[in-house]
Amino acid sequence: MIRLFITSLMLLLSALPVSAQSPAPPPDTRVDASRGGITITSGVNSLTIGARMQFRWTLDDREAFDADIVGDGVGRADGPASAFDVPRMRISFSGGAFRPWLKYEFQFDLSRTGGESGSKIKDAVIEIRPVDRNYSVRLGQFKAPFGLQQLTSSGRQQFVDRAITDSKFVPSRDMGVMIRSTFADSTIGVDAGVFNGAGESRRQSNRSHLLTGRVYYQPWGAYRLSEGSSDAGDDPLLHVGAGVRTGTQVQGRTATGVFDDADNQTAMNAEFAYKARRVFATAEYFWMSDAQENPVDGRDIDSHGFHAQASYMLVPRVVEAGVRYARIDPDTDVASSDVTEVRGVVGYYWQGHNLKVQGDVGQVGFDDNFSALASRARQGLPLLGNRLVSGERVRDTQVRVQLQIAF
Repeated sequence: MIRLFITSLMLLLSALPVSAQSPAPPPDTRVDASRGGITITSGVNSLTIGARMQFRWTLDDREAFDADIVGDGVGRADGPASAFDVPRMRISFSGGAFRPWLKYEFQFDLSRTGGESGSKIKDAVIEIRPVDRNYSVRLGQFKAPFGLQQLTSSGRQQFVDRAITDSKFVPSRDMGVMIRSTFADSTIGVDAGVFNGAGESRRQSNRSHLLTGRVYYQPWGAYRLSEGSSDAGDDPLLHVGAGVRTGTQVQGRTATGVFDDADNQTAMNAEFAYKARRVFATAEYFWMSDAQENPVDGRDIDSHGFHAQASYMLVPRVVEAGVRYARIDPDTDVASSDVTEVRGVVGYYWQGHNLKVQGDVGQVGFDDNFSALASRARQGLPLLGNRLVSGERVRDTQVRVQLQIAF
């Protein structure tokens, strides 16, 4: 009986195809470090390791500001204050795994971050990107699709940092799911997503979700999310778009302790960008309405704002000069409470945005009735601290220089 079983097993094994006994050799592994980072590829599996560091010097001259609480400086306005900083130091891992349609991206910040329990996770993305299809699905933590300047990486900004409108009106990173698609030979794009609304690295804080949607038109070719003309091609590019969001207040700004019926917040924006070999221009307009129903009933707070900036390449791809103007009306029912920003910038690019130095100088101003704003209206705006005094107009001057290396 045993002999018969062994004989039958040997006959069965001999009948199997040769390929089952001799698996195909693994695909070749390739390593590429020609662009600064490191990319390792083996078949459909790939890993790209990148990094970015910013070193910044800031000179702040805050009008009527006194940071002293003890010592001989108490009661006397501070003069200009100089500070060195490393605002961002990030490492990223991205690529594909197991299947051609499965992609991933992880980004960690080794500098300070404001996430829950000091989380260092910036992006944690799994992306399903079907081959030869014009759509993809993203899951995890990433930027909600609202606000052109926010969607543009902080490493690809024309100025040292984004305009004052950014922290007031846009949600930035959040946890959720998003679908994106393009149509008409990729000239039209649509993004739509559902997110917690609690903000970066923060768990859901109420029963509401943040709903976002965005549509854009790029008639002359794909507009890369990158400010300035250091990476411009020979042909100009145009981007126009609009977005909307509704649901919970963004970045975890809902009232503490309200879970069931958190106040609703709705916002819309319009966005524009034009890029040519020597000229770049971009602008955004925002409108937002905050409901006040829980825990205290009150009127809706309507606000709006915009920023616009333009630049010219003095030396193509190397030296660029630009200007920015931004204005926010935090509550349309409170007169003379606007916040404004005016800046000029000069950038020197050795390797586009990957290796550059930027220097900007500007002023942020607060109108004389800013102190009359409710705390809800001041959310997302620069802080005045103990200078929040009625009837006083405040102007803060700032000089910033930043060196960046990224790959």
